[in-house]
Amino acid sequence: MKKIFTLLAVVLFAASSFAQNQNSGSKMSQNEIIQAIGPLIQKMKAAPQTEEGRASVTNLVMDYANSNKNEVGVYVVRQILASLMAPKELANYIENDDFYKNQPALQEIVKSKLNLEETAEGKMFKDFEAEYEGKVSKLSDWVGKGKYVLVDFWASWCGPCKAEIPNIINVYNKYKGDKFEVLGVTVNDKPEETLKSIEKLGINYPQMINAQRAGSTAYGIQGIPHIILFGPDGTILKRNLRGENIEKAVSEYLSK
Repeated sequence: MKKIFTLLAVVLFAASSFAQNQNSGSKMSQNEIIQAIGPLIQKMKAAPQTEEGRASVTNLVMDYANSNKNEVGVYVVRQILASLMAPKELANYIENDDFYKNQPALQEIVKSKLNLEETAEGKMFKDFEAEYEGKVSKLSDWVGKGKYVLVDFWASWCGPCKAEIPNIINVYNKYKGDKFEVLGVTVNDKPEETLKSIEKLGINYPQMINAQRAGSTAYGIQGIPHIILFGPDGTILKRNLRGENIEKAVSEYLSK
């Protein structure tokens, strides 16, 4: 089991390029919110690193949320409780609370977590579309057409995304052909900035430009880059590939 402190580090302090660039409509800064929940964080850190401790932490967070029906409470439910609960459990908690069920950010996270569960490895792909300059493109224009397809969810403003681009270009140049394709899907990005980055980074594979949140929502993606390998029939084979694991996965499946 992941240590609770490690979970806290991921949820509260890790630099998530996607989360930092979402328009949450919050009136408080993330630092202000984290300062407000400092006592809760300390209690969470003190919990035993066991399954019992995890259950205790979940109860602590629920108690805090139940006593703070405000912006801080919404943050706690969205950023912490959502990481501790299964999707359906979280949906049930929110829907049974008169305050939280009317918070768009929480409805969104429930949808995202359910979509993540529905698009786990082994599941069939979920289609979505993007419109750019009057032309509509769909994921199904590439996926499920008889090729293995590596799909990179990225954005021009995302440093970690741009760091992965050379790895993806290398894999594309090495394996492209009748059995393999690569597709980029931009997330929350301005098309003009996307195009600048495509040219600057030397990206030479197809792109779904102006997808905004369509793709990330469909696949429950909370942080980018998020790289998925799809099988020839559209089955999701691998999610969240990074670094050398990108080529390793592609090579492994192409050799079958």
